[in-house]
Amino acid sequence: MISPDEIRIRARKLWFSGAPLRAWLGAAALFPCSVQFRKSSAQEWLERFAELRSEVERLEAGSKARQGAGYAVAFKEVAHQKLGRLRVPESIVFESAEDIAACAGESAALARFAEVAQTLRSREPRLADWLAEQPLRALEVQGALPRLLAVVGYFRAHPRPMRYARELGIPGVDGKFIEENRALLGAWLDRLLPAEVVDATVRGLADHGFERRFGLRCDEPLIRFRWLDRSFMLDGRIADATVPLSEFAAYAPGCERVFVTENRINFLTLPECTGSLAIFGGGYAIDRLGSLPWLRGKPLYYWGDIDTHGFAILSRLRRHWAHTHSLLMDRDTLLGHQALWSEEPQDRRCLHDLDVLDDEERALYDDLRSDRLGERVRLEQERIGYAQVLEAVASIRRQELSGGKRRSSG
Repeated sequence: MISPDEIRIRARKLWFSGAPLRAWLGAAALFPCSVQFRKSSAQEWLERFAELRSEVERLEAGSKARQGAGYAVAFKEVAHQKLGRLRVPESIVFESAEDIAACAGESAALARFAEVAQTLRSREPRLADWLAEQPLRALEVQGALPRLLAVVGYFRAHPRPMRYARELGIPGVDGKFIEENRALLGAWLDRLLPAEVVDATVRGLADHGFERRFGLRCDEPLIRFRWLDRSFMLDGRIADATVPLSEFAAYAPGCERVFVTENRINFLTLPECTGSLAIFGGGYAIDRLGSLPWLRGKPLYYWGDIDTHGFAILSRLRRHWAHTHSLLMDRDTLLGHQALWSEEPQDRRCLHDLDVLDDEERALYDDLRSDRLGERVRLEQERIGYAQVLEAVASIRRQELSGGKRRSSG
């Protein structure tokens, strides 16, 4: 036998699945919705007759027939060999979303949902699919619905506004509200805006994904660069600068070659080199270099740690710019500094294939990831003798002038 309290627990579980609201919208078939329960056996009726009869009475007292809403109970009479004819529950069902809401104590929520549905159907009917997919989320945002609709209305009237969120001037809406509701607004705008005004290459919210996808300005990532040729300094005085990525992309410096290193001190101490620019590639900067069209055709050199992670970063850069050369990341450099080796942290190791490495790089990478030279061998950039750095950079200049083929070590 099942009790009214147990049925209420079932109703609440069903309510919070969202299924009753989808059925209320007509987006799913649910009713009549049966409540499964174990029926008492003839022996149990014989042994617990008074108790079971009382349970049946409580079940009927809490039913829709008595309360006006909730679960409906169908009874049938059965013949018991010793007790005679018994009236027992045959089935228990919910006949509508209203019945589940009443049993779950969510009737007021269903009424609010009806208001949300009416608002969206009248204001933005193309959100009907979203409403059916996220009915409980729709209930959560009911109080913010006017502001949410104001935001999507603005974007429909002004696609890709290229302003910061706080500059949009939507009545009653501030930039913080848009930031806090980016996931929901993104789901709505994807359904409401023409495809040509949505940057489909941007996915997710990370790294200002919402702003970039829908054309808002955002706090851009910064790129630090340093001229290795003082004759190229900005305004004749500034050699080292940090600028927004878009400004650096538009800068298009007339350099002859570019060095990229992920170690800050090595970036600061790269020697002077005619017509050369150095870029600090720490953190996510490596991936951002793919948005610098002026790198195409310029000799590009990457200097990273000699370990699996360093080769993985080289591989990432080379996927953007296939003409990238490695600098001081060769076997001779590694073996020449054996006394300075350290261990690569296990959580930074790269063990999968890197198909854009050249033959020499791939052979060394395979030895490192297979621990053929020792366990987790690593040579950090800053441990390489500075005289060797000077010679590697000077060698690049000599080889370019002679037109000869350079080795990866420079």
